[in-house]
Amino acid sequence: MINMNNKDKTILKSSALVIADQIASTLPGLNIAWGLCKSLYGAGLKLREQRALEWVEMVRDNPSIFTAEILNDIKFQDGFVYALEQYIREKNEKKRKVLRSIFLGFTQSEDQEKFELERMYHVLNILSLEDIKVLRDVDVNRSDFHQVYEQTSDKNEYIYNLVTTGILNSDFSSRIGPIAAPFVKATNFGKDFVRFFDN
Repeated sequence: MINMNNKDKTILKSSALVIADQIASTLPGLNIAWGLCKSLYGAGLKLREQRALEWVEMVRDNPSIFTAEILNDIKFQDGFVYALEQYIREKNEKKRKVLRSIFLGFTQSEDQEKFELERMYHVLNILSLEDIKVLRDVDVNRSDFHQVYEQTSDKNEYIYNLVTTGILNSDFSSRIGPIAAPFVKATNFGKDFVRFFDN
C-alpha cells in the first residue's frame, strides 16, 4: 500500500473535481447539467469530489444510454442535478450503487415525466440496511397476500417499514387465530423499485 502524506492526499482529492470538469466538458449537454450542479452544490461537490467524479464517469462510461439526444434533454438535465445531489449526500456505498441503477433506469425510461425518480430516491434514503435485507426476501412476483417470514415476528418492524414506504401492501382482512407475521404483497411501485437492486 502506498503511504501518502497530507499534501499528496490534498492533490489527489482536488484533482477529482478537475477530472470531472474535463469529462463533462467533452460531452455536450452534460456540460449544462454539470454546470448547474456546480453552481448549486459547489461547496458540497468540493467536499465529496470523488463521488461527483464517480457520477460523471458513470455517464461517460455508458455512451449507449447517455446519447447526445438524452444529454441535451432538459428533463434529463433536471434529473441529473437532483440525482447528483442525492448521490453525494449518501454515505452508504451499497445505497449509492442502487442510486446509480435507478438513475440509469430514469435515463432509459420512455417517459421521464412519469418515472418516479424522486420517490425512489426518497424511499431508498429512508430505508435502513435491515429493511433492504428484508426486501430482498420478498417475493415481488406473487400476486397473493403472503407472509414473508411465516410464524416469525422478529422481522415485523422491517415488514411494516416496507408497507409504510409504499413498497408493500398489507392485508388487513380478518384471519382466524393469532398471526405472528403480516400478510403482504408488493405494490406496483414496489415491483418497479426492486428491479434496481441486484443480488
